[in-house]
Amino acid sequence: MNAHRLRLRIPGLLGPLPGRLPPGVLARQPALETWLARGRHGPLTPSPVPEAAGALGWLADGGDPGCEAYWSRAQPLHLRPEAAGVRLVQVAINEFEAARLETDLADLLAGRRVQLHRTSAGRWYLQSQAPLPERPAPEQVCGRFIDAYLPRGGDALRWATLFNEVEMALCDHPVNRDREERGEPPINALWAWGSGRCPTPPASFPWQRLFSDDPAWLGLGVLAGAEVADLAGSTPILPGPDTLVAVPWAEQALAVDDGAAWIDAVAAVERAIAAPALVALREAAAQGSRWDALELCFRADDHGVTLGRRELRRFWRRPRPLGAWVREGGEDA
Repeated sequence: MNAHRLRLRIPGLLGPLPGRLPPGVLARQPALETWLARGRHGPLTPSPVPEAAGALGWLADGGDPGCEAYWSRAQPLHLRPEAAGVRLVQVAINEFEAARLETDLADLLAGRRVQLHRTSAGRWYLQSQAPLPERPAPEQVCGRFIDAYLPRGGDALRWATLFNEVEMALCDHPVNRDREERGEPPINALWAWGSGRCPTPPASFPWQRLFSDDPAWLGLGVLAGAEVADLAGSTPILPGPDTLVAVPWAEQALAVDDGAAWIDAVAAVERAIAAPALVALREAAAQGSRWDALELCFRADDHGVTLGRRELRRFWRRPRPLGAWVREGGEDA
């Protein structure tokens, strides 16, 4: 195993382009294009992926999920009724609004044996003795009609009743009266997802460091005993022990057909991670350390591309624009 290996995990990177993009709008990304053109395409060593996003997120935020309770992520947001259905809209909530909503909703939920927690990072969690029905994360539903994503069967009706009570409590809440006076959409729902108990530590975890902006990934790293850091405050990532960088931005942008967000995400990955990593593969860093291999994982099944210094010498494999890889599904040239 390489002592200095970096894996950049972006499932969905080479899927179909989201929405309609004008020709030439996707700028060249030299580092990512070099990885794709000169690297070896094929399966990568599988890595564990987060399960029970609520419990792992709570762990990453410094909490103790225990092993008996179920934990879910939660987010206050706006559900907008339209003629064709109800559309999910994410909204900005300031600290004053969050504190007032937390106090009132916590009392309501506690009466139904559900505990509401809000962390210093501004994330909301629900603690319950039974699992909540599964829903996708709000980023994956944002801007879409929610009917297809609502749980059905089992205990779904009981939980739907609870969240209907939450919506009724929010209907005439003072926070929403103030928001409507300012012309802002009311916060009229609490969306929950990622329910589960804290998993057991993975039997095998090949990464000594894990960087991500996703609390579920950070929680998985904590559970596995790896060094973890929030991606936003840790780039560029210097060479070190085997390092996993989990970047859900592009995958989430693809899920909501947001072409502009997808382009911004790819550019951010190029600038903050891919380009510095490529430099550290080519040249020794100031402290005499450099990457031995770079891995780009672009499918959920750990299919991707590996780039080492030997592959870098394949100068005859000229980089193509990233847009060509995306349209063609990332087939090896």
